[in-house]
Amino acid sequence: MKTSTSTNHATPTLVCLAGLLCDQRMWQNVAEQMSTQAHVSIMSFAGFDDLTAMAEHVLASVEGNFALAGHSMGGRVALEIYRLAPLRVTHLALLNTGVHPKSDKEIPGRMRLIEAAKTEGMSALANQWLIPMMSSNGLRNVALMEDLTRMVESYAVEDFEKQIHALIHRPNAQALLSQIRVPTLLLSGSEDTWSPVSQHQAIQQHITGSELVVVEGAGHMAPAEAPDQVAKALMHWLGKQEHSAVKSQTTDQAMQTMLIEWQCQKLVTRSINLLDNADWQALANCYTEDGVLYRPSAPTVKVEGRAAILDSFVSRPAKETCHALTNVETTVIDEANAVVTSRVVLFSANQKVQSIENMLQANADVYVGRFVDKLKNIDGEWRIAQRQGSIELNYKNA
Repeated sequence: MKTSTSTNHATPTLVCLAGLLCDQRMWQNVAEQMSTQAHVSIMSFAGFDDLTAMAEHVLASVEGNFALAGHSMGGRVALEIYRLAPLRVTHLALLNTGVHPKSDKEIPGRMRLIEAAKTEGMSALANQWLIPMMSSNGLRNVALMEDLTRMVESYAVEDFEKQIHALIHRPNAQALLSQIRVPTLLLSGSEDTWSPVSQHQAIQQHITGSELVVVEGAGHMAPAEAPDQVAKALMHWLGKQEHSAVKSQTTDQAMQTMLIEWQCQKLVTRSINLLDNADWQALANCYTEDGVLYRPSAPTVKVEGRAAILDSFVSRPAKETCHALTNVETTVIDEANAVVTSRVVLFSANQKVQSIENMLQANADVYVGRFVDKLKNIDGEWRIAQRQGSIELNYKNA
């Protein structure tokens, strides 16, 4: 969770995730109706071939905490986001989706679609893939079908193949359901034969306090087929508050996050103090066994492994330094991973002033840069897995 001193806005952030072969067109009408209730962003996944990578992309692209709605494949991505960063998700909505593992019949069917796209072009998928997913009402909506067909045809065959690869190699999400502790909406269309209502009923049994909404007359593309009903369900869901048990857990999670932030910032500060004190062994011990260091003076040179990091410090020219950290910001990814970003002002000289009378005569080079530290918790102890240093300003003999 990113922490900063900025003021929190009362209007929540809602992130809507598109599914297989979908883009902003799937969510656009819903997003327009939700715009008075939330800051809405729509994300799609052309070019990605892994659900975890999709989830990490969303987490890296969105600031702070957010409500999360995923459609079809986007629902699976939403669950992966919750697995990776449950503290950042305030509400969860899963639309026209599933959590079941792949079946023996699934892979041959998906391979046939890839072959059709390769031999006949993406337009073939409008007949073989899109039409069977639509409701009878959706099929009669000429403008909607033209829009969704253009959406499918906008994808490259390679992108379709990558997304199919992501779905075939999807992580098991079933075990996660019982761990979900935020207001959760499940939504399906009464004519969705791809992800039927019964599939969502099975999910509901495992998520405490979840609500199931069935949109009558809608198929698998419910956000586009019935945007008014979907927006209404999302507005009700977004206005839900956590029940007392969840609030208690949320408080515990917030305290845990604060503890992680404190531990990580303490480690970074300690490593800087050790650097200024030239305590090289203790400094090297701040890194993981396979830790990586990119020194500010050589930001593209990779020093890998605790032993190599120790050697790099031992062999550096002797000099007196004083590092001042400021603007320290911690992003807690999960219980075992965090990133600390720091602005650094470095005063560097060949020797210290030995007497107070000579202090005004001291000359030092001043550098302004930053450290980006990726931290890992190993056996209950936080360590630096990677430090990326950089120098942005340099003042000689300040």
